[in-house]
Amino acid sequence: MTLRYCIFVLILTLTSLSVSAQGAAGKWNASVETQQGAMTMDFEFAVDGNNLTGSMSNSMMGATPITEGKIDGNNLSFIVSMQGPNGAMTMNYKGVVNGDEMTLTRTLQNPPEGIPPERTFTAKRVK
Repeated sequence: MTLRYCIFVLILTLTSLSVSAQGAAGKWNASVETQQGAMTMDFEFAVDGNNLTGSMSNSMMGATPITEGKIDGNNLSFIVSMQGPNGAMTMNYKGVVNGDEMTLTRTLQNPPEGIPPERTFTAKRVK
């Protein structure tokens, strides 16, 4: 192999990794059915290397920053902590980005009675 070919492959690989990580950046929205009806959630993410920052807002609570955001290829995780009508809630999210769709699983720590501790849903990229 020539040196030029090796450099080309290296650049292509690094560009692919960067594009994959950036795939989560931007605005996303989802709708989840609850006992009170559909609840909409909006996510806004920024990616810097393996760090994920941003916020989540919903129709009941308003905007809340995400914490401990991480991204590894198309996999991401983050935490949202907020004060709800039943007290403080901590929600752990894990997800996978696939183009303009993201599958997220939310796990509640100490969920209030009647709320499932885990829920999986799909968010769609806002264009």
